[in-house]
Amino acid sequence: MSLVTLMATLSHKYQRGQEIMKSKNSTKKVLALIAACALVFGACGSEDEAAEVTEAPAPEVALASEECAIPVSEEAVSVDVMGWEFPIITQYAAELKECEAANYTFNIQFLDSAEAQNQINLDLATGTPSFEMVQGSNQFIVELAQKGLLLPLNDLIDKYRDQYGLDKIPQGMWDLVTVDGNIYSVPMVANTQHVFYNEEILTKLGLTVPTTYEEAIAMCPKLIEGKYAGFQMMLSADWAWQIEYDNVLGSMGVKPIDNTTGQPNFNSAEGVKAAQILADLASKCGGKTMGTYSTDDVQNAFQTGEYAIGHLWASRAASMDNAEATKAEVLGKIQFAPALTAGTILGAPAYVDGYAIPAKGTVDAEKIFLAILAASDDESQAAAAKFGGVTRDGVSNPEGPRNGAALSVSTSKGRGPDQTHPAAGIYRAEIGKALIKILDGVSAADAIAAAEAAYIKEATAQKLLS
Repeated sequence: MSLVTLMATLSHKYQRGQEIMKSKNSTKKVLALIAACALVFGACGSEDEAAEVTEAPAPEVALASEECAIPVSEEAVSVDVMGWEFPIITQYAAELKECEAANYTFNIQFLDSAEAQNQINLDLATGTPSFEMVQGSNQFIVELAQKGLLLPLNDLIDKYRDQYGLDKIPQGMWDLVTVDGNIYSVPMVANTQHVFYNEEILTKLGLTVPTTYEEAIAMCPKLIEGKYAGFQMMLSADWAWQIEYDNVLGSMGVKPIDNTTGQPNFNSAEGVKAAQILADLASKCGGKTMGTYSTDDVQNAFQTGEYAIGHLWASRAASMDNAEATKAEVLGKIQFAPALTAGTILGAPAYVDGYAIPAKGTVDAEKIFLAILAASDDESQAAAAKFGGVTRDGVSNPEGPRNGAALSVSTSKGRGPDQTHPAAGIYRAEIGKALIKILDGVSAADAIAAAEAAYIKEATAQKLLS
């Protein structure tokens, strides 16, 4: 089963999300009433009991808002949410805001992806976090969970499984946010990476869309000669280097560490080659821009015509057709192709994004969890599918994105999810810290050797190698 439902489109503006939600049909309202009734009164009774209810109607159950399928809380619920913004996430944020009525308040903060992750890490590490809900990819969620910073959601998931149709989310997606049998997030966004390119620019320069990393590097001189940036990707953070490195290495069919023993596989001929490919992309294609540009910056550079081609997250495709943020001469010119490869597998990871709850939050976790569910039910995911891939089986949107074909190929033929060995978080941290030093002149071989030494030292200290 594919990890991605193929949909998305249009703008990422928050107000646009609100406008979309106002236009939803009444189905959700009906479902909300049914859900609220079930929550308050339990399962339905017999036909005779139903007749009695008809004769003596039960009092209305107040919902948090017209569209939010959770009952009003007797106590004030103020939730600070931290994450990073891209089109589908702003749609889910709009869904959360629909629950902002009566005693619910959601204070949603967006930062650049790297800065948001840094702030979440710092906040949760204090032991008294100020954020009651955090957004993250499965990789980030797993790393936080392994540090004991997130609340396991198993009991709440089981309690509301039927009411909110949680079995519509495939098991493979739940597995991506599971550590030692504990689930730490509700998967809402299905994501991967693939090639974005400006068809008009490539045609003008006599270039074709590359299928390999080597071809991408080879086209850079002609792009630069034409006054455009070379093949681009976001490499301004440790974790970004790790993801792109795993993409390249995974496309060769190599897992960086053994998923059973934790022993490293990356200090090898393939591992050094993968690092050298990234080094060549940085030196021959991107220069220092790869080390300074955030994901938002890369997206914006496509929208302004500064970038002609690069690897970008599929969830950013909807922005390319946003007439408010994309230059007229670029609008409609951005096309999409499958991810690159250095072997026989595409360098495309399998990712999900969702909300998680800090382990030591001060707000009742069940109240937060209900808001998460209300913001990610069938109707909400159908609206979100206009902007990116969603996680529920059978949920789609006819106004979906133009990157559907590239997304499908990349997902089905890609490297798949990141590793889940207990030492994987150590590997990701050490390989990222080592590889980013390539921007400062460290060789690929030296970076890999340093990462291996640091990984073995720390994983051994934590008794995670066998």
